[in-house]
Amino acid sequence: MIEESRPSKKILFLEDEEILGRLYCKKLEEAGYVVRLCKDTDELIDHYESFDADLAFLDQGIKDHHVSGMDMIPILKNKNPNVKIAMLSNYSEFQLKDKAKKAGAHDYLLKINMSPTKLVQYTRKIFT
Repeated sequence: MIEESRPSKKILFLEDEEILGRLYCKKLEEAGYVVRLCKDTDELIDHYESFDADLAFLDQGIKDHHVSGMDMIPILKNKNPNVKIAMLSNYSEFQLKDKAKKAGAHDYLLKINMSPTKLVQYTRKIFT
């Protein structure tokens, strides 16, 4: 009997620091996930319409952009209430973590504590 392969989980990744975003996304792709990297919130919305992500990692502060990752939580949840969202930020303020969770984020992670390898491990836990 042939075992059916499960479809890969899809991840949207909002990160304005291109090198860091590519590093995270490469590790996630190597782990078998389908990943779309977005450099700003406009690009995230464009991809979200056609990508139907299972998980979104959102950076809080987007350089030279008036909309933050935090602002995207209710928009993404409105389009797909089942999407899991994790903020991935350098901002460590307790208020932001609380605000993200109240807006519907699954978690709030600090980039400084989240190597690409740890992010893959975290992602695996989300999907198990």
